Amino acid sequence: MVSTAQDTAISTPKGPNPNKAVFGGKNALGKNHQQSILNVLRMACADALKQPDFVLRLQEIKRRFYERDFDGIFLESANLPVYTAQYVPRRALCYYEVFTSPEMQKILHSHPQIYCLGAGSGSELVGISAACCNALSGPDMHIKANPIIVHSQDYTNWEPILDSLASAIRYKWNLSNEHIEYKFSIGDLLHISSDIEQQISSADLVTAMFVFNELFADKANAMNFVKTIVKFLRPGAHFLLVDSAGSFSRIKVGNKNYMSYMFFDSLTQVFEPIVSDNFRWFRHAAGLDYPLSIENMRYFIRLYRRK
Repeated sequence: MVSTAQDTAISTPKGPNPNKAVFGGKNALGKNHQQSILNVLRMACADALKQPDFVLRLQEIKRRFYERDFDGIFLESANLPVYTAQYVPRRALCYYEVFTSPEMQKILHSHPQIYCLGAGSGSELVGISAACCNALSGPDMHIKANPIIVHSQDYTNWEPILDSLASAIRYKWNLSNEHIEYKFSIGDLLHISSDIEQQISSADLVTAMFVFNELFADKANAMNFVKTIVKFLRPGAHFLLVDSAGSFSRIKVGNKNYMSYMFFDSLTQVFEPIVSDNFRWFRHAAGLDYPLSIENMRYFIRLYRRK
């Protein structure tokens, strides 16, 4: 559970599934890991998918995306369940792939505190939780240890959505509070508060996944975000940057265009690159069962360690 919020439009079972055995590590995901992730989302988004105005509301969300009117999407609470049902599946599948890489599994094995920026819709929560099933497998999977903490941050209240996703995860995969703990807080990355600074400084891993480019609607505040990561990420901690590999990531400064990751790449005295790839495709498996179409994704990835 992320919270005790009751006024959510999505109803899911609370807690682990009493008909299942104890947590089974990577076996919790079954034979088809991608389908297992979609089954969690189908459960969590069941009420949203049945809304009579789902298609009309989704069309309005797409229109506002085209106009880059993000507040018009995310400050309307009725849009949030529809957004999650439509857009989270492909990203959750992609993020699962990212977090099952050897470099990310090594971090998860250390039972880190993860601070996920701009992560209210739940893609990180679902993808990381699925990857944790892999990381918590093996001979020491039942040894008592501090739980992995996934702290989702966003600028509007996604708590009911995250609560529903967390409940579905615990029910489907039998992940308990001993394995993983979920937190959520509200904060604005364009006007960074002392709480955001404190969360960055205490995290073992900070993620910015498909959020950094959106900050460049205000270049001055976007650069302040870069400065904040540099200043408050502690030595030895990691910063994961993932975003579109297309033109959306090109930022114009003066008369030149730069890919957004170049702002962090240039800070060689601060960051050690662990993973650096300018172009990746995530292609989902064929034959997956979900009520809505799922698109493939093209993205870049950077994993830095703070020196």
